[in-house]
Amino acid sequence: MAKNEKNSVIGGYRIIEKIGEGGMAEIYTAQQAALRRMVVIKKLKDPNREIVARFKKEALLSAGFSQENVLSIYDFIYHGRSYYLVMEYVDGEDLRTLLDRHSPFPIDIAVLIILEIARGLEYTHNQNIIHRDIKPGNILISRDGKVKLIDFGVAKDDDDSKLTMTGLIVGTPAYMSPEQAHGDPLTPQSDLYALGILLYEMLTGLKPFYGSNNTEILAKIIKGRYTSAPVLNPEIPRKIQRIIRKSLHRDRRRRYKTATAMIHDLEKTLPWQHRGRKKIILARFLEQLESAPAATTDETLKMNMAENASGKAWMGWRLLLTLSFILASFSTLQRFHKTQMGYVRLEHSGENIELRMDGKPLTARPASTLSGPFLKGTHEITAHNILTNASYIRVFHLFPDDTARISLRFPGNSQGSTSRFHISPAGARLFIDGIRIENITAPLQLSPGWHRIRISGGANTWIDEQRFFRPAETYTFVYDLNKGP
Repeated sequence: MAKNEKNSVIGGYRIIEKIGEGGMAEIYTAQQAALRRMVVIKKLKDPNREIVARFKKEALLSAGFSQENVLSIYDFIYHGRSYYLVMEYVDGEDLRTLLDRHSPFPIDIAVLIILEIARGLEYTHNQNIIHRDIKPGNILISRDGKVKLIDFGVAKDDDDSKLTMTGLIVGTPAYMSPEQAHGDPLTPQSDLYALGILLYEMLTGLKPFYGSNNTEILAKIIKGRYTSAPVLNPEIPRKIQRIIRKSLHRDRRRRYKTATAMIHDLEKTLPWQHRGRKKIILARFLEQLESAPAATTDETLKMNMAENASGKAWMGWRLLLTLSFILASFSTLQRFHKTQMGYVRLEHSGENIELRMDGKPLTARPASTLSGPFLKGTHEITAHNILTNASYIRVFHLFPDDTARISLRFPGNSQGSTSRFHISPAGARLFIDGIRIENITAPLQLSPGWHRIRISGGANTWIDEQRFFRPAETYTFVYDLNKGP
């Protein structure tokens, strides 16, 4: 197939256009007529034995994948003395392109992306497959907010044998783990180390390990020394700082043991509203980035600041870096919030209120509650007053860069509860809120809320407790005190 030839047919796939080219392959979009779907076809450029073996291996490893964060492989074709890999088509951008044009990212966006990649790794690691080349160029973000892990051509599984007979270290130096830089055997924790590098880079705009050549980069990785992320971006929360430090520990025994453990910590740093609408948030963020001018902090400046972070001029460098970070990220972050996010202020009287926003619990503070940010669009607020058993439901539209004010108005419910007491021995005395009840056997009407129940006989108090009574409920209490308190 000629480089620019269109409408060629390869194994049932009609070539549409060439969209890229790397050192090993040419990339085309194509149409699969039988299923009426777009695909991507990777054509091998250099059919030497080792590269063909790697190509076939990517097809074999990926063919069985069925997880939303891992790119699907559909077919492997030998046609006209060339090898072709047919893959899922993703309409979007790779993370490398986004980082080169817009970095650092807002904190929640970076964590959402890392969380999705970690889910993909959790799936592949459970199948005993180590990716070994986690880097921004191998992460795709689609325009509908999906995050995809691609390129398992250098991945390793339990059946891997001699695909690296040349003795070369496989992977991308800036994203390697210390054991990978040493050429030692890898584990799933090696992938998680690279994930920590990605999180660091998205939040600071700079890789933790850098240098003028690969040898210098690998030497820094092996030593495990890098500038702390909050030095480059003081806005990074402590919980995320800890995740980065744990992921980038030189001793793999002190890193995350599994992707599942890392996912658990990542989820705790995100509001449930963001986790529940992750695809919408990422899709809108990508849309914002593609329509905005490039805005990144100068990498040379950041490197110099990082190098001098522990020297005499540390405070001056940190001040300059903070200003640089603000200039680079403020406009992107503000634009995203002003065009996509809003807040909700709930006004209510009294306590004992349970709140839910779009079905998820919401903290309710007395008098006034400001919550958010939430994505623009339609939302549902439900409130329940546990004291009166009354409910409030409202569907409303939230506009971007605005605060929706909602005043909770519960219908009145003065109906009390009915309570019956069966107490032994017969001479026991019953007190409700300090008032003695003369006819213990008769049903009692109590107002909703907390009441104090005290039962005594002679000089002894046998029962003294607080109980909550809901409106329109019937309660029966049995106290057998013949055996004493």
